[in-house]
Amino acid sequence: MLLHGAAGAVGVSVLQQARLLGVSVIGTADARDFDKVSRYGGVPVQYGPGLEDRIRDLASDGIVAALDAVGTTEAIDVSEALVADRKRIVTIAAPERAESDGILWIMASIPASNEFRNAQRHRLIRLAAEGKLEVPIGATYPLDLAPEAMAALMGHHPYGKLALIP
Repeated sequence: MLLHGAAGAVGVSVLQQARLLGVSVIGTADARDFDKVSRYGGVPVQYGPGLEDRIRDLASDGIVAALDAVGTTEAIDVSEALVADRKRIVTIAAPERAESDGILWIMASIPASNEFRNAQRHRLIRLAAEGKLEVPIGATYPLDLAPEAMAALMGHHPYGKLALIP
């Protein structure tokens, strides 16, 4: 599987879940984030010019599915070049390309996506409780500092989720 944005919050979750299922993942990331991709079970590859060739070199058996968590033109173009069946390319960040190219777009505001997410929530919580799924926390804020937490969320914040503590 190919995962664009493997070092982000969605990517880290996907990497861990794929590892539990025995799925091999090649994850695009910036070189400074390669350790995160490796730590969670992926094979890191630098995005940028030549990405398709670097992935082909790593995937001797080919790529059977791709998940785009970044929404860049590069991510969609490379996914389409490497995955034969467009039904096996999913984006959470490029709705325009999904519509024009016939790939799948998922997000919570789409009823079918929301139903799926809701159905999976208990499984994910169980995996986290069992220590099989780590949710990296970047920072915590007391509830009375919610505006500061929101400002951090909208700007540059530490890697990981931001949590409000009542």
